[in-house]
Amino acid sequence: MPRTRRLRTLLVAGAVVAGAACHIEDRTPAGSRRDDAAIQAVLAEYHRDLAARDWRRAADLAWRGATYAGVAPAGAGGPVNRVVPLDSALAELAHQVNALDPEAFDVRIVRTDVRQEGDLAAAWVTTRRRVHHGGRVTEEEWIEHFVLRRIAGGWRILNVARAQHLVREGH
Repeated sequence: MPRTRRLRTLLVAGAVVAGAACHIEDRTPAGSRRDDAAIQAVLAEYHRDLAARDWRRAADLAWRGATYAGVAPAGAGGPVNRVVPLDSALAELAHQVNALDPEAFDVRIVRTDVRQEGDLAAAWVTTRRRVHHGGRVTEEEWIEHFVLRRIAGGWRILNVARAQHLVREGH
């Protein structure tokens, strides 16, 4: 039995040493988790404000001079790229949806992918939007790229660029 006891002791000691050696190293830069949560909160609030049609609060999350880039229909000539102040883009959206039934417009975040480097962050945000087009309501998937910057201790939107827009289904 002494041999079995020694073997068991060695096995237990080996397991303890191996367990102590195996741990996950966290090399996340200081503040990154807190910044990620703050960035996610700005993106979530922006989209909640859009869904609630609170255009002023959505605009307040942006830096003065923030821009919106996207593709606008240009009639028979096809789509045209345009860059406008974010305030103007929100005013145009307000004009389009404020008169609609509340059920005819909604915005929900499906996915976000955030990258941060110091005081700058970029995020790809996929949203599902219920919008009114030509007398019918459709579900659309939008992919937008946000650029944010830490300004005076808080995160602000500098730019939004619509990268893709897919009609998912009709209602």
